[in-house]
Amino acid sequence: MSYEIELKARIAADDLDRLKDSLLSVPGMRYIGPTDKFDIYWSKTDDGDPLFRTRRQLTTKGPEVLFTAKPSKTKTADGTEENQELEFYSPDRQWDNILTFFSGIGLQVCRLKWKKGFEYYVNVDGFNIHAELLDIRFLGWFLELEICFDSLDGVDKDAAERALRKLLSQVNVPESAIEPTGYNKMLIAIGHDKG
Repeated sequence: MSYEIELKARIAADDLDRLKDSLLSVPGMRYIGPTDKFDIYWSKTDDGDPLFRTRRQLTTKGPEVLFTAKPSKTKTADGTEENQELEFYSPDRQWDNILTFFSGIGLQVCRLKWKKGFEYYVNVDGFNIHAELLDIRFLGWFLELEICFDSLDGVDKDAAERALRKLLSQVNVPESAIEPTGYNKMLIAIGHDKG
């Protein structure tokens, strides 16, 4: 089990080149490489609330499948999200079997989501931040910032959130760009929750 504190900000397409340069100018920033993710959310019905997600992703190690369930998820009014996550990986060669298995036991695809972009890591004020500059199909570009923990025991969550907002400031993205609405809700609102 892991926990994450994260936020995301909307980015104008014409600001991408500047933002890429700004990210690389942050002291200690490491560019990991491109990222490509395809998410399927599963439910008991095709319009139900997601039970879990299967993600087919391309990583620096090659393609893999990530399974994620979020038994606990909270979001503040200012756009910060705190999630409890249960995750495990599978080899990508199992993808077709995974789809057959879940549909075979009666689960339905209730959401689809595509993310493509660039991945970075940096330490800010003692917190390791995973940063992704992502094009979410049908929604546009976002900068996602997250800090992951094995446990929240002893974690200063306010300090973690300040580190996320500090990095946002370091790359000249205003806090007014923070998006409080989840991607799935945004995709539902425009009728693209299934592509």
